[in-house]
Amino acid sequence: MDENTMDEKIRTAAGIAAGLQGIAYDDKRLAELAAEVEILNDAVRKAAAQRLTFDDDPAAFASIMAKEARS
Repeated sequence: MDENTMDEKIRTAAGIAAGLQGIAYDDKRLAELAAEVEILNDAVRKAAAQRLTFDDDPAAFASIMAKEARS
């Protein structure tokens, strides 16, 4: 991953933390959070891709995530 992409992900993590949570993190923690979110996002996308198609009911995604959370 290039530096500009990571910088953008860190800025996104900072915006979410500040805007939605009202929390300010230092740059090191923001980089860690951005990396953690990327890993989780990839896992969710892979799990959904294996079980969902474009034409599935949108509620199917929530159902799959709930089942995975209980596993």
